[in-house]
Amino acid sequence: MQIDKIKVCNPIESLLNILLKKGFVIIESKVSDFHFHELYFKLQGNYTDELEQINIDKIKKIDHNNFSCTCHWSIVELEFVKD
Repeated sequence: MQIDKIKVCNPIESLLNILLKKGFVIIESKVSDFHFHELYFKLQGNYTDELEQINIDKIKKIDHNNFSCTCHWSIVELEFVKD
């Protein structure tokens, strides 16, 4: 996966794939810092307890709706929709 000619690191790509399979959609993506290949993704979807069980090497859960990679400091933010 690529955004603005910067390759997404494997841990973030794995996280995005898991979230997309769980029904999330990417509503925003941008390069936060070209020099460090730092990316930002905002996804929207339904909360599920399975999100608490995500365990990917080099991915750190910052809080209830934010994940970060330890390789490039890329961020994945989740926005939950109400049913």
